Amino acid sequence: MNSKSFLLAAAACVLVASAVPSRVHAADRTPTYAAYIVDPAGKEVGTATFVAIDTGGVLVRIDTNGLSPGKHGMHIHETGSCNALVDTAGKSTPFGAAGGHFDPQGTTHHAGPSGVGHAGDLPNINASDTGHARTTFFTDRLSLKPGPTSILGRAIMIHANEDNYTDEPVNGGSGGRVECGEIGPMRS
Repeated sequence: MNSKSFLLAAAACVLVASAVPSRVHAADRTPTYAAYIVDPAGKEVGTATFVAIDTGGVLVRIDTNGLSPGKHGMHIHETGSCNALVDTAGKSTPFGAAGGHFDPQGTTHHAGPSGVGHAGDLPNINASDTGHARTTFFTDRLSLKPGPTSILGRAIMIHANEDNYTDEPVNGGSGGRVECGEIGPMRS
């Protein structure tokens, strides 16, 4: 990343960070739900927390390790299971039981977090040279309340590659599933 790109990215982070607190009230700052992120071997490598915002939407915080350096696609998947799925030919897909991308509006398009495709399309997450990745963002396309956009009982998935937010190649080229977390109550 050149210095101009870095400054633009830093400015965008400041704008986002300054916009989010106005929507988050003191009572809403405690995460109410979480996903404990695991790798394909079942080792816990991170956590995603989800905070319901009283004006609507969800504040998402992700902190994970074990990724290859660079950007990785991230999505909410339909089913809250991080189990592997074995097809009739005996081929195992890591985290395959999570199903496809969460698409409550039935758009059938993968268009990124812009609001015109799957509601489960999230921003890419960027891993450092050591494989650590952390991000915080707000989405008004998802909910923690009962209803069609609720993510409770679903899974958050981190993929092997960057997502280009298009339908070509499939799922924006984000590739295999490398980390998964089942969204539910926080541990006590």
